[in-house]
Amino acid sequence: MLEALLAIDFEGVEGLRRQAADVLVVGKCDCGCPSIDFQHGRGFGMAIRANAAVTGSNDGLFLYTIEDPHRGEVLGGIEWVGVGDRDPDDFPSPELLDIQPA
Repeated sequence: MLEALLAIDFEGVEGLRRQAADVLVVGKCDCGCPSIDFQHGRGFGMAIRANAAVTGSNDGLFLYTIEDPHRGEVLGGIEWVGVGDRDPDDFPSPELLDIQPA
């Protein structure tokens, strides 16, 4: 999913693509949705970098970064935005997404 979200062009994407090679998932949402975190805690200045709508639904997800005081902009995580009664266990296939820069 991260690779698909970083496949579009937006300002700063090259640096985020380099980070993606070594990024680790360090947390998952407690509610059961597929949201994941790449950083513990939150930094300053969270920014949505890419939005993805799930074809045929009102659900979606977004890639966000945070501003780390020592490293600058870093990958923060991927957040699920569901409007249905039940969230999926996993992210949908990237082929089902319309991904746009935020």
